[in-house]
Amino acid sequence: MNLRDRSSRCLTHPCTPLVLVAVLYAAVQLVAVTTRMSLGWDETVYVSQVSPHVPTAFFSAPRARGVTLLAAPLVAVTSSVASLRVYMTVLSSVGLVIAYWPWTRLLRPVTVALAALLLACLWTVQFYGNEVMPNLYVAYGAVAATGWLVHTIRGTHRLAPLWLALSVAFVALMRPGDAAWLALPLLGAVAFAGRRRLVALAAVVGGSLAGAAQWIVEAYVRFGGPLSRLHTASRSEGGLGWHPEGIRMELHALNDRLLCRPCGGTSWHVQPLAAWWPLVPALAAGGLVLAARGGRLRLVALPTVCGAVLGASYLLLVGYAAPRFLIPAYALLAIPMAELVRGAATLGRGRWRLATAGLVAGCLVVQVAGQQVVLGHMVRSQHRARQDYGAITGRLRWLGVRTPCTLAGEQAPVLAFYAGCRSMQVAGNDASTDRAGLLSQASTTHLAVVEYDNPRPRYTRGWLRYTFTTPTGREWRVYLPPHPPAAPRT
Repeated sequence: MNLRDRSSRCLTHPCTPLVLVAVLYAAVQLVAVTTRMSLGWDETVYVSQVSPHVPTAFFSAPRARGVTLLAAPLVAVTSSVASLRVYMTVLSSVGLVIAYWPWTRLLRPVTVALAALLLACLWTVQFYGNEVMPNLYVAYGAVAATGWLVHTIRGTHRLAPLWLALSVAFVALMRPGDAAWLALPLLGAVAFAGRRRLVALAAVVGGSLAGAAQWIVEAYVRFGGPLSRLHTASRSEGGLGWHPEGIRMELHALNDRLLCRPCGGTSWHVQPLAAWWPLVPALAAGGLVLAARGGRLRLVALPTVCGAVLGASYLLLVGYAAPRFLIPAYALLAIPMAELVRGAATLGRGRWRLATAGLVAGCLVVQVAGQQVVLGHMVRSQHRARQDYGAITGRLRWLGVRTPCTLAGEQAPVLAFYAGCRSMQVAGNDASTDRAGLLSQASTTHLAVVEYDNPRPRYTRGWLRYTFTTPTGREWRVYLPPHPPAAPRT
């Protein structure tokens, strides 16, 4: 085979369009989402679990350690944030290909590439692509699991049961709760399978248990068992239950913030750049109709149902909102929506086909442009907000708060990461000690309580109080015990 033949085979390979989308996705992350972006609150918690350079932060009940394992190889050798961002960009781009790869053997390669493109063009997916956060990787595992389940049931790939088990285990390792919701429709599909039903069942159940094993063991060691950990997690999340107002909350937070908590007083007002969001169910339904006409309904129905279940688990059962929660649902629903996009672009003949294809392309361009506008806004706002962390830690060092040190108060976990301190909380989601345990740190470390919104804690009465304003205009207060000696007042 000569070089020309090899080049021709590469260009016509079913995965080629998907790989091109992944390359574009990586490029956007490196250009639009700066590699100089400081780590966010949740990221500092995850990174501190495996970093030898900072004290380990308290790991609360709702969290799982899967994403820390992804970051561990790089974090173990360097503390460079830029290197970590590039590393996570590579992982998320390769993960996009791995997630949709099994679907290239089930649907048209162009349809699969469109699904990946529809997902990758979302600002949330681009923003979190180089962040140490689990939601995007849950999405990848869920998409791969649905594809490999189809291969397993059909017997079209010898190693499909193994890949199915690994995909489900990966989701459970990232977020066991999401894995439980994903397993429900997967097991429903298994119930309608043929002679390979037991193989598929073993892969789904075995993979789920294997992926959740670490979480279960930790539940017994730290929380008194899985049920106790779930109860603690629900309490720290504000009480998981029936929260249909979550739909309005997610719409409210969609283009405005990374976390909406508390998220009361929201309305049904839909801003222009959020107009696509309420249309997602209708677009997915349209994709199912076209898939049914083409004899692919049973293929496309599985990711659609899985996406609906994962989306509903956050829209209806969580009492606050964050745009990243819905990334797994978007990734799965992108498959039926890609069916609709491809079908709409090929309607009619001759000039009509050119017109419909142009209309579809125009809609995609508008969607991509709108998402880039929101992405730019979010990157700028987060970059400014996270600059406060550096300003605060610099002020703490000036006040004499140096390692060994302990921080408490508002945003103590993230501030402690940048200051090289240990964080201890007496209240809130990250409560890890009581008042006596916190005050005991004053005799062995430099103890500081940092607040900007909460009132002065009662236990700091008689302590030295310092105030300063960060670059974003927030006024922060630092409380230091009278011993060890503090820096002069400002």
